[in-house]
Amino acid sequence: MRGILSMIPAIVLLSACGNPPEAKQPEKPQTIEISTDLENPDSLLAAQPLAWKNGSTIREGLAFSGKFASHLDAENEYSFVFEQKLGYISTLLPARLTYEAQVYSGKPAPGGYMVVSVDDKGYYQSYPIADFFAKGGEWKKVRATYEFPDSLVPSDLIKVYIWNNRESELLVDDISLQFELIPEKKQ
Repeated sequence: MRGILSMIPAIVLLSACGNPPEAKQPEKPQTIEISTDLENPDSLLAAQPLAWKNGSTIREGLAFSGKFASHLDAENEYSFVFEQKLGYISTLLPARLTYEAQVYSGKPAPGGYMVVSVDDKGYYQSYPIADFFAKGGEWKKVRATYEFPDSLVPSDLIKVYIWNNRESELLVDDISLQFELIPEKKQ
């Protein structure tokens, strides 16, 4: 029995020697979130450098949170728009963007698209919001993730919005943009 007990430290020591060193974990990407509940449109539209546009769509009334939402209809086919040069968002360039918003449609499968574009690169991606609405008359969280090309530079202008193509009446509220930044993509 004593022999077995004296062997335990040796077994523990040998088993520890056989473990490989911890592999270096890849660096976790940094994120920057820009969000608004649209409750203070005047301050959003006055902030410098100007990033939010199309404030004429923000109206008081039915909203997901608070009193204000961006109204899209035959007259306003574009929601409240985030538009900014990438270099003003971060010193690191984004690899991807996750766009979320609360959207209300009175009808099922409304026309409309979540859009992200980078003008200077000819990058344009859109996702239909109809897939989020099996039935109308309720708020739905719409979410899409966009992968960016490696060719982005700080002077590139990004635009993020919902476009209804004049097909539907939509309300947009609680907009969130989550930029995933990759350390290797420094300016």
